[in-house]
Amino acid sequence: MSETTDGDETVPEWLSLDPGEEVVWMGRPAFETLYGTIVSGLLLTVVLIGVLILVGVPFAYLRIQNTDYVVTTESLYVKSGVFSTNIETVDLDRIQNTEYNRSFWGKQFGYGSISISTAGSSGAEISFSGIPDAPTVRDRITELQRGQSGGTDGEQSSRTPASADQLEELIAEVRATREAFERIEQHLSDESATPEDETDESTD
Repeated sequence: MSETTDGDETVPEWLSLDPGEEVVWMGRPAFETLYGTIVSGLLLTVVLIGVLILVGVPFAYLRIQNTDYVVTTESLYVKSGVFSTNIETVDLDRIQNTEYNRSFWGKQFGYGSISISTAGSSGAEISFSGIPDAPTVRDRITELQRGQSGGTDGEQSSRTPASADQLEELIAEVRATREAFERIEQHLSDESATPEDETDESTD
């Protein structure tokens, strides 16, 4: 604390004294008063953190409890929501890229996240967040995706060619169509020749 005693003629600039008025004592609050404020602030911070933990932990638990990730032979599903239910889905044949990442805490406790993006999307379409053994799940998704692509190619390659009977029927249809066009062409040429013949006969 800073103070002046009797006889100190130092007068603050902000103080205007009347004629004959003298400063008897001058001082300011002690810096030790900060200790109480600091201690109260720390205690309040601890209390607030405790309240946030008490509120945040149950909510986080409910969020985890109400979140499901599902991988099928056709699609990926994410069901989430505490107060309402939200379901997202992505077909395997639409997946363009899968990314695996692990945060600092994920490294410590053995969990990671998978981000799935599709063709035409600017970012992750859906995410499997905070799952154990994330690399294995990602490999499984990639495996299913490749298997589905291979199955489609196999189906296309396994298509049987047309049989001999079908080819004969097709050839017969083509011949019949060609003959029909020939008859039409002959008929048109006959009609165009008839007026000329009549003109020649009338001249004779």
